[in-house]
Amino acid sequence: MNEKLNELLLTISEKANDLTNLEIVTVMGDLEYSEGSYKLKDGQDIQGITSKIDLIDGDIKTHITETFYTKYPELVQWHQSREAQGNEIIRNNISTIKMLVDTLFDVFKDRK
Repeated sequence: MNEKLNELLLTISEKANDLTNLEIVTVMGDLEYSEGSYKLKDGQDIQGITSKIDLIDGDIKTHITETFYTKYPELVQWHQSREAQGNEIIRNNISTIKMLVDTLFDVFKDRK
């Protein structure tokens, strides 16, 4: 049983970076539907804003095109609200994983 617990903990550890980092992307451009999802068409000038949030380091890095900033201020505000939600999402992810790990330890402890 300890081997299974170790495997689960290793998987969680390997995914920890995904749990503490979040990328938020808001872009404007022409979309096309392909293979069950939408994507931006190739060869166009994409305008937008991206943010990367690292909860461990406390860093938020945001990149924005000047055209997007001046032409779509309401979308800039919307993106900023998504950043605030992003921090909460990361905190909830970490809390959920902690509960999962605690539960796994309890389950495997009782099976000894």
